[in-house]
Amino acid sequence: MLPFRIDHSEVREKILGDHIRCVAADLRLIDLPDLVSYLKTGQIASVGTLVQASIELSFKPDTLKFGHSGDVYLEWGALPRVSFDMEFHHQSVHVYFRLMLEAEEAGVEITYISFEGESFGPAHNTTRLHRALGEARLN
Repeated sequence: MLPFRIDHSEVREKILGDHIRCVAADLRLIDLPDLVSYLKTGQIASVGTLVQASIELSFKPDTLKFGHSGDVYLEWGALPRVSFDMEFHHQSVHVYFRLMLEAEEAGVEITYISFEGESFGPAHNTTRLHRALGEARLN
């Protein structure tokens, strides 16, 4: 019998995406031309202010942050896509990820994750991530 392997990265990205869905929805309320202009002209502080305002509606202070970087993808014949580098820090769980917004969809890509303290394996760490995200939410 072949051993069954769980892809913890995919599971963790789904958990993260589910918890920050409300932030993505709120960011879509920002006028797209403004975001494009700010990102293309390097006005990162302005982008950060907008992103932080969206975060503050759903997460406790200093748990989810804008990572001071983002990008816009504009191509002829394709819908625009905006990405933001983000950080999550709570209960000794640290996640660096990219939040990607399109017209009808949003997604996350974890670029780095760490868990401080004793670990009992990947499944336990995935549970820790889920618990930390839940605790960091305001509602």
